[in-house]
Amino acid sequence: MFARFSRALPRSQLAGPPIRPFYRYTATGLGASMWFWIFYKAKEDGPVLLGWKHPWDH
Repeated sequence: MFARFSRALPRSQLAGPPIRPFYRYTATGLGASMWFWIFYKAKEDGPVLLGWKHPWDH
């Protein structure tokens, strides 16, 4: 079924529109900060959400 989709396409068909470096670096930075925030909150709130610790126990 996937055999017809597995043929390699020419590079001209794979390339998207050119993206300005400012937008590419901004998107990368915002994406990285989002993941850092998610992992930070998981570290801080994860035990409470999983029931391993009560919120009032510090």
